[in-house]
Amino acid sequence: ARLGGFKVERPPVEGLDEKLQEVLERLQEQNGTWAPLEGGGAAEDGDMVGVEIERLEEDGEGVTQPYEFVLGRGDAIPDIEEAIKTLEIGVSGEFVVRFPDDFPNEERRGEEEHLRIGLLARNKQELPELDDEFAKKLGEFESLDDLSAKVRSDLEREADDQAEGAVRGQLLDSILEANPFTVPVSMVNRYVESLLGNPENVPPEKWEEAKEQITPQAEMAVKRILLIDKVSDAEGLTATEEELDSRIEDIAEKSGENPAKVYANLQKSERLEALEREITERKVFDFLKGQSEIIAN
Repeated sequence: ARLGGFKVERPPVEGLDEKLQEVLERLQEQNGTWAPLEGGGAAEDGDMVGVEIERLEEDGEGVTQPYEFVLGRGDAIPDIEEAIKTLEIGVSGEFVVRFPDDFPNEERRGEEEHLRIGLLARNKQELPELDDEFAKKLGEFESLDDLSAKVRSDLEREADDQAEGAVRGQLLDSILEANPFTVPVSMVNRYVESLLGNPENVPPEKWEEAKEQITPQAEMAVKRILLIDKVSDAEGLTATEEELDSRIEDIAEKSGENPAKVYANLQKSERLEALEREITERKVFDFLKGQSEIIAN
């Protein structure tokens, strides 16, 4: 009954400079080299350490396993990382560590374990300079400015996609609030099952708990799907063959492939219908945005 007349705020694009710097620093790390540290001193965050960890049993002996990871990245539980930071190369010690309350394996949360930990090696990462030569080694970039411009363009496109998603979500929520309706429980259950996957290897109580947690979001998702389909049918906004062909040609041009091959690949991978759905949804949202006021912050 009501599809427009709403005021929807488009989130502003913020923090691009910080995100650009984060991407460049991540590229530095990915292209850095690790050099061994031979001198004394305890291990610290940022070191790649080689350790041996022995789980001590009541008789004092247990299974010893070697590990290699970077301290400070959460690859080991906090107590183990803190224990390693007390060691120098060639030194070992015995520690009682406790598994944190948010440990993925719920059965081990709060559990204590007696370990012998030995530090075998420390490595420091040497990072390349952020300069034109670094940019040229990464691909077809003439300079660091050229690389930065490409990264910024990607970040802007990603931020714009996120803002568009926020606008679409607000529009759908406003329309659903103005036009309340219920959906069949069977549809919600099918949607939940499609998200959770095969329950055969999941304990029944865990399955029911997960199902109960996700059902409210699933019901809203089903409502949104039905709403889009209803608007598409009522306004004649389904994807046409010409629009699908044009989209395939765009994909082919960007990938450097023949449109017929792209079409065949989409059909073979059963993604053709998803592409049609994408075009239809874009048309529906273009229509809905025209019925309301989009406020850019």
